[in-house]
This record gives sequence, C-alpha cells and structure tokens, in this order.
Amino acid sequence: MSNLPLTFCENRATKRYTTLDPIYIETLRSTMNGVTVAVERSIASEMPKIFGLILDGWTHLSEHYIAVFACYEVNGQVKTPLLCMAPLMNEPDDDLSAVAHREFLANMLSRDFGKQLDQCVFLVGDNCSVNKRLATLIGVPLIGCASHRLNRAVQHELQEHKADLAEVQALMIKLRTLTQSAKLRLKTDLRPVIRQDTRWSSTFMMLHRYFELLEHLDTTDDEIADLLPSASCNRRLRAFLKELMDVESVSKALQGTNVNLLDVREWFDGLIGIKPQYADYLGTAHIPDFGSGCVRVLRGNTTRLTRSEKTALRAFEVTTDERLANDDAEGSFVECMEKRRCLARHEQRYVLLRSVPPTSNMVERFFSIARTTFGYERNGLQPITLEQILFLRQNAGYWDASTVDRARQ
Repeated sequence: MSNLPLTFCENRATKRYTTLDPIYIETLRSTMNGVTVAVERSIASEMPKIFGLILDGWTHLSEHYIAVFACYEVNGQVKTPLLCMAPLMNEPDDDLSAVAHREFLANMLSRDFGKQLDQCVFLVGDNCSVNKRLATLIGVPLIGCASHRLNRAVQHELQEHKADLAEVQALMIKLRTLTQSAKLRLKTDLRPVIRQDTRWSSTFMMLHRYFELLEHLDTTDDEIADLLPSASCNRRLRAFLKELMDVESVSKALQGTNVNLLDVREWFDGLIGIKPQYADYLGTAHIPDFGSGCVRVLRGNTTRLTRSEKTALRAFEVTTDERLANDDAEGSFVECMEKRRCLARHEQRYVLLRSVPPTSNMVERFFSIARTTFGYERNGLQPITLEQILFLRQNAGYWDASTVDRARQ
C-alpha cells in the first residue's frame, strides 16, 4: 500500500494509464471496510485462549491515538498483528486514565475479535504510572519497555554532565551556521550533530561526532574559539563517551527481533555491575516474582521456581491434560498411560514466555509509519480512515487479491 490519497482512484491519469477497472472513492471505502472486517475475523480465528497485548500512545495535532498489538503463538510461531489504532477520547467526558484504557481494550477485544480482556495474560508498554495501574486493574504483569527504562536511566546520568554537554551543544549549533558549515565542508564531509532532549542516543551521536570533528576545527577562528570546550572538559567527555559505548551496544541489541526477557535481564545486570546507579531503573519490575520466574524458566531452571513465582506464572502453565490432548487421540490405552507416567516425572512446562517481547519498540516503529502516512498534506484524514489504512498495511499477511474480490461482491 502506498501513501497516495484515496481520491487517486478517480484521477484522470490513473484511469488512463492503468488496466484496472475504474472505481470511485465510495467503492474504495466500502471495499476497505469489507477487507478490514475480513482481516479482523482472520485474526480472531487464530488467536488462542491466552495472549498478550503491546500498546503505546501517540499524539498528533491534539488527537491522542492508542495502538494495540496482540502477541501469541500459533504452532510455535510468534504472531504480533495490529488489533487497532484509534483515538482514545471520543466523548467530552473521556479521559486518559487507566480505567479509560481498560474500558477501551475490553470493548475493542469483544467487539472486533470476540475475545475477553481476562484472556490477556501480560501487557507490554512504557513503565509509566498509567500502564502500571492498567496492568493492576486487569490483573496481569506489566513488562515495562526495556528501551524506555534504559533511556530514563541514561537521562538521569546525563544530568551529571549537563554543563559539559551544554558546551558541546553550543559549539555544534554554531558549526551548523552557513559560514562555519562552509568552512568545515572544505576540510571534511562530516556534518555537526546536535542532541535532542527526548533521546539519549542523540547525545551519544553528538559526542561521537564532536571528537571526529575536533581535529578539523580551527582553534584560531575567533567565532568559535570561545565555544571550544577546555582540555579538562574534553578528558571528562572522552571518558563519558567510552562509558556510553557499552550502553549504546545494549540499546542497539534491544532493537533486535529475537530478544527475550532473559537476554534483557542479563544485559541489564551487566550494566548495573558497572553502573550501580542504574539499578533504580533497570532492576525494578511491576511484579518481581513474574520477572524472576520468567528468567528461571528461560534458563531451564523450572524445578527451582519458588511458590510465589509459580503463582505469578500460573496463567502460562500448561497442564498435563492439555499436553496429552493430541497424543491421547492416537495409540493404545497402555501407550497413553505410559506417556502420562513419563510426563508426571517431567518438569512443569510454561508457554509463551519465550515469545514475550521485552520492549514496545515495534509500536514506536509503527508510529513512525503512521506519521509518514498522515503527513502534512493529509491532515484531513478521518481517524477511521487512517486506522483502516494502517491496519491493512500492518496486517498485509492476512489478506490478498482474493480477499478484495470477496469484499467487493
């Protein structure tokens, strides 16, 4: 799907240079509605009894949207379809509280997918107070986004180097002016980089670029001479940059697709070992027993689970009857009894834990697509139209040309 406006189908050039049957925008909207319903039914049919939800919010032009992804396993394969991307506030008395989020999720799941909110066994989202309260209301653990927690830890540490970083920022801003940029272009292809307040990685990139540009800067230039950091400041910043390299490697690793809760716990424990001050942000969990229990299971130490950890993981537990449901359909009575005896000696098994995403980065990436789709030239899009476009694009694997044909009939 492209970012063309829906009126593209009525464009004269479109009708002239395509071999497709001409349609009108009303037909296109109707077909999109039909395909959306078909995709919702397809997702609902494959969603198992238990699943998780990954959610985050995005504000654009005074409208607050919430995007919700499901997370579940089908034949051992992880599925993360988009369930909805819609405004949370539609009535004058609506708010952004945890109760409003809970009502929104409950209504959406039952209306569009025939599921109940109590079938959700975990939430993944920013480690904020609203999400913590939401998880408590639903009665499930909150997996606070690891990237968000790491960002908060580093942002707190950046305050200790606030003065030194401000000097580099002022220099970088000066180097972006027309005069200084022209001088710098004669010596190197590297461009100045400035930091952003919301992303600590921009600070890392700024420091890295500063030391790359340092050898190309003219210390005799009166326009920048007063802005150049001192030698002692450079020594402090070099040491700080070296420390940030370890953090940056973890931050990049968190962007991977096969990262699980055990990976994050080991990486964070390593960072806490060299930066104990990070423990306040990286060592906490919404339900500590759930976090420690997941780590034990993923390490293969299921038999060492404590009673409280078993209680926290009860929703993920696979009973013996469920494990034998398929096996009992085949084989003799004696063979089935032998299998039951073997499983009785085997350790308890838990499902879905290895597939629980430790971050909500996929929602962040989705919002980047939403921002591009909306664009400055398409601000007139209705929220329902924007949701349908993004829903069909994100869930492209659930529909094809035959789905469109059936929707048009």
